[in-house]
Amino acid sequence: MTDVTLANGNVRLAASVDGPMDAVPVLLLHGASVSRDTWDETKQQLTDRYCVWTLDFRGHGHSERAPNYNLAGYVSDAETALAAIGRPAIVVGHSLGACVAGVLGQINPNVRAVFLEDPPWFLGRPEEWATSIFSKLFALLLLRLTKWQQEPPPFATYVEFLSNGPDRLGGAARDHISARHLLSHASAIQRVDPRCLRDDSLKETLSSISIERPFLCPAKLVRGEERFGAAFWDGHAVSLLATNPHLEIVQYEQCGHHPHRMLSFESRFFNDLEDFIAKTCRHDRGGRASRSQSADDPANHLQSPHSRRERELAGCHASGWPS
Repeated sequence: MTDVTLANGNVRLAASVDGPMDAVPVLLLHGASVSRDTWDETKQQLTDRYCVWTLDFRGHGHSERAPNYNLAGYVSDAETALAAIGRPAIVVGHSLGACVAGVLGQINPNVRAVFLEDPPWFLGRPEEWATSIFSKLFALLLLRLTKWQQEPPPFATYVEFLSNGPDRLGGAARDHISARHLLSHASAIQRVDPRCLRDDSLKETLSSISIERPFLCPAKLVRGEERFGAAFWDGHAVSLLATNPHLEIVQYEQCGHHPHRMLSFESRFFNDLEDFIAKTCRHDRGGRASRSQSADDPANHLQSPHSRRERELAGCHASGWPS
């Protein structure tokens, strides 16, 4: 694995790349309050066949803090990584990262396909954000972090806070999430800029998603159940399928917001992700992809994106997203 530093304007971003450099690129995007380390187990499943990139968003992990935290900023961070990759990539995201991946699938011709893990795609609606578990969880986390960053406690305090919290599946978080993931999350909340987690920042980010705009590439969405803390609800599935009738949505029963971190679901998540990536690659090789040319064709990498982008955006709804 190689760690790299990317420049998005004045913000320096931390990223990593692993696997064969000439293989199909896959970009993994994390959720709010965690970091690129959350994808370590997923990377291990992919790096023998794919070139896997991970990115720390602004204000997270080892990336620098930024003047603001909004959808446009997070999307530009991911586009900085795509520019470094230099050829069309499959983008995978969880939570906030899934929202960014979805937006990229709406607007960016260098996105080959998107795999979305429980995105809070519709929680920008004020009434849904207010009633969701996330408004309360982030308020609690922000309260703790504000105090801890003024008077840093021992690292064990972060681990205990995350491990002992009640889980909607029953018991505590440590009963459902691996010790490695809890350690990674504890490290991440030590570093995160608390301003990322402010209620106004999160609401602005989610409300900026153009929920009526269709995806321009193959897409799959996996989700848990709302009663166990999932961010993508039954009604959301109906709404998103109305705009994207070819979208595949898979629900994991008895699962919460983050199957890739859950002891009972990580294997299923890996299998679904690997199947989707392999299917996307076969689809492209067969000449049936939504793009006009296979992403593995060197000529496609050198082609000016403007004509392709114009064709793909021609079918978009007129509603915009923050620039």
